[in-house]
Amino acid sequence: MESCAMVGCGGAVAETEQESALETREDAIPDCSAGGTYIIYYSDPSYTTEIGGRGCNCYLYGSWGKTSTYRQTFIDYCG
Repeated sequence: MESCAMVGCGGAVAETEQESALETREDAIPDCSAGGTYIIYYSDPSYTTEIGGRGCNCYLYGSWGKTSTYRQTFIDYCG
């Protein structure tokens, strides 16, 4: 039976080109000139702890925290 004490045995997997591209990815900021919607993300189905938000609010784009399955969408009424 061979031992894993050899150099390279069970070593780290080489990083792929796609993974490294995602680490440095910068998406374009959405155009919020027509108002829009803002999504608040919550940690669980009780919708009590906010963990992130994304979207247009009063013609400005905002993004913070993390996303999740539990979310509420708000329509921008800034007139």
